[in-house]
Amino acid sequence: MSYGQALDANPFADSGFGQQSNASAFSLESTGPGPSGGVENIQSYVADHDRRARELEQKQRELEERERNLQQREQEAAQYRANWPPFMPLVVHSLEFVPTEHQKHAKLMYYYWLELFATLIFNFLGCLFLLTSGENGGIAGLSASLGFLVFISIFSFVLWYYPIYNGWRRVNKRGAAILFYTYFIFGGFHLLYCLYMTIGAPYTGSAGLYNTIASFVDGKILPGIFGIITSIGWIIQLVGGLVLWKLVWNFKRNNADINFANAKSEFNGLSAIFKIFRRTQTASNV
Repeated sequence: MSYGQALDANPFADSGFGQQSNASAFSLESTGPGPSGGVENIQSYVADHDRRARELEQKQRELEERERNLQQREQEAAQYRANWPPFMPLVVHSLEFVPTEHQKHAKLMYYYWLELFATLIFNFLGCLFLLTSGENGGIAGLSASLGFLVFISIFSFVLWYYPIYNGWRRVNKRGAAILFYTYFIFGGFHLLYCLYMTIGAPYTGSAGLYNTIASFVDGKILPGIFGIITSIGWIIQLVGGLVLWKLVWNFKRNNADINFANAKSEFNGLSAIFKIFRRTQTASNV
């Protein structure tokens, strides 16, 4: 064998490497992240891509739905968490919990109650200045005005304001009728109380009209000034209370669910629950 023939020989011929084709390096059928070629393969790739996109969109919608449900549950939990008054939370109270269509009425009622609280404060100060000015029976009047400031504030909130606040929250739900009728009863008594305080007779704990006029007649300017402020406050309570009472009554007339029959049924239901509770307590104490 010549030297040239040795150089022309394929040293990998026996191993088979020399016969392997390199066509696969440029084939469209090679595997990879994209389609492997051909119309069917490209369509399959596009369909798989669309399927994965739809799955991602579905998962995104599920996550958003879970987030909304969590926020709703947090809001519902907040409606049962005491948050008022801010300095010592005792009850649940927020106008945001009232449906949007009834928030205007709820706000008016809340501002009306706040005006009552402010009037009671000025009434107490008016009676205090009546006492310091030497008014006969000033001690009795001051004591009564202090009692009004404490107890009327609490009783008015519990007996007529909080029921109508919850009534606006629960309109068209079970339990709303008895709340509205509770307001009608105790809100009516409140109007009579406002008339009594507006008159402002001596020794009654009111710095209303009578005591105000008497103060100016006697030349007692400071008690008279506070008497004017207090009298205006009681007049606002009387007139504003009549307007709001009529407003709530008109709303009740246009709502079929708020009627005396439903209120009576709800009251009977509460009475039954109370009796069961009493029996349970009695049995546990035996």
